[in-house]
Amino acid sequence: MELLRQYGFWVGIALVLIGLVIRWILGIWGVPVLIPLILGGVLTLAGIGVNWSYIVELFGRRTTKYGMSSLAGIVIVLIIVVFANLILNKFNWRKDTTAAGQYSLAGQTVKVLKNLDKEVTAIAFDVEGNRRYLEDRLGEYERYSGKFNWRYVDPDKSPEVAKQYNIRNLGTIVVESGVKTERIDEYTEQNLTNAIIKVTRDETKNVYFTTGHGEHAVNDDGQNGLKTASAAITQQNYVAKDLFLAGQDSVPSDASVVVVAGPQTEFFEQELNMLAEYIGSGGSVLFLVDPQTTTGLPTFLREYYFNVGENIVVDASGIGQLFGAGPTVPLVNSYGDHDITSDFGLMTFYPLSRSVQVDVPDDATGYTGTELALTSRNSWGETDLERISRASEANPDPEDLSGPVPLAASMEVPEPAGGSNARLVVFGDSDFATNRYFNAQGNGDLFMNAVNWLLQDEDLISVRPNQPEDRRVQMTQSQVRTVLILVVILLPVLILIAGGAVYWVRRR
Repeated sequence: MELLRQYGFWVGIALVLIGLVIRWILGIWGVPVLIPLILGGVLTLAGIGVNWSYIVELFGRRTTKYGMSSLAGIVIVLIIVVFANLILNKFNWRKDTTAAGQYSLAGQTVKVLKNLDKEVTAIAFDVEGNRRYLEDRLGEYERYSGKFNWRYVDPDKSPEVAKQYNIRNLGTIVVESGVKTERIDEYTEQNLTNAIIKVTRDETKNVYFTTGHGEHAVNDDGQNGLKTASAAITQQNYVAKDLFLAGQDSVPSDASVVVVAGPQTEFFEQELNMLAEYIGSGGSVLFLVDPQTTTGLPTFLREYYFNVGENIVVDASGIGQLFGAGPTVPLVNSYGDHDITSDFGLMTFYPLSRSVQVDVPDDATGYTGTELALTSRNSWGETDLERISRASEANPDPEDLSGPVPLAASMEVPEPAGGSNARLVVFGDSDFATNRYFNAQGNGDLFMNAVNWLLQDEDLISVRPNQPEDRRVQMTQSQVRTVLILVVILLPVLILIAGGAVYWVRRR
């Protein structure tokens, strides 16, 4: 009886906890769970019974009453916290405090979701351990659109579903809308958003890139190629194709956009006439016109009220030096008021660019032009091209175009038959869209925004999803030693000294 009095209650509590742990591990109620729970419950009640008189006496003490009062206060606070959490759980409000917005969806993803007009279902096939991560990420998609739904499937628990979708690797996500299906082998926001775009687009649009004049090639994966840009176009369910204009009678009828990407030689009159006919019928063209080239395009573009300067833009602000760029690589963080640059807050830069202005006369009815990307005030369009090589003499002259200098512009051209307006975009540089620079800063986003606007897919215009930013701190060996001395050695010593000083003063 004495053992029961002293240890019965605590042994009973221990057995109850052991039973609950076994239940949590096994996931089922069974004999291994029930035996310790029942035995522990009996011992707990017996321990309370044999110590009842002591318990009554204990609760009659003043210290116990004070303790119970404090305990009651703690319980009340916990109840308030629980109810507050239940109430707040009804409101889906989140704040991403990471510097790179790592846990927020990109602007393009939000636009795609808000403009969904079809039901989209994503089926994630993965192990149970990754479910929480997928719930966090795919739950964000659900938050922005009631037409997006997702479900989780563990291939080990539901092998018949995995077999139905021919799942071979964990982490596969199948995206469905109607009869269209896309699968991605690894979750990234960019992969999932592109899959949603592909299954919800009914029309496949063709983007033709002209060839034959030294243009950047869509299949070239070298530094000066457009392989990266072509891949970005394909990811949005467009088709990138070559167009040898000199071998055609007209621009193909299935062309949604024609891209003239950095030609180096002059276009034939027949080719320019084909482009003019295409624009006259409401077609859209993207021109990337480098300086110091003779292509005939500046004269051609004057017909549409573009003024492509015979100059090289010099940026003397010094901003480019932060990125290792010289004065002939102007950086832009100021943009015009246009759908292409709406809410566009990324920096872009243009290695060796010429100016592009719009000058629409009052009698040009229906023409709407906008200068899209402008340099800083400490820049100009240098017309003395020989002076560019002599940096010490690079100073603006009265005949030079003063900053801010526009490097890109757009134009809506009225269609004579009264159909939809043609759309034109002109950049004074083509290098910014090449493989070497496409993923630098906002270059690729601005290029794709221009393509989306020309294709009249304004809902896709935004900043594309990016990979989470790597924000690791890089330190030299001496910096590591300094941190070690300050944090691990000096700081604790100072705390001990301060504590000792306080103790010594109080003793006195």
